[in-house]
Amino acid sequence: MSETADASLSAFDDCVPTDREHTVVDVSAAPPPKPLTRTLRILADLDDDEILLQVNDREPTHLYPKLDERGAAYATVERGTSVLTAVWKP
Repeated sequence: MSETADASLSAFDDCVPTDREHTVVDVSAAPPPKPLTRTLRILADLDDDEILLQVNDREPTHLYPKLDERGAAYATVERGTSVLTAVWKP
């Protein structure tokens, strides 16, 4: 099973709502700035009760200020060689 397929909200313990549907976007192979732009584009179309789970090969430090500007909640964890970031509307 690939790490993308294994990406789940269970990696976040109790800090992320688990009662919502989630969409997974794997940007781990995309060169900058594609991970940022792709994630923000998908986030713009996300339903209010849905969570976006980004799979990356590094911490998305440039994404955090953009999420703060939009009032989004987020959490990041390392899982193996991947970094998972959950993003949702509080």
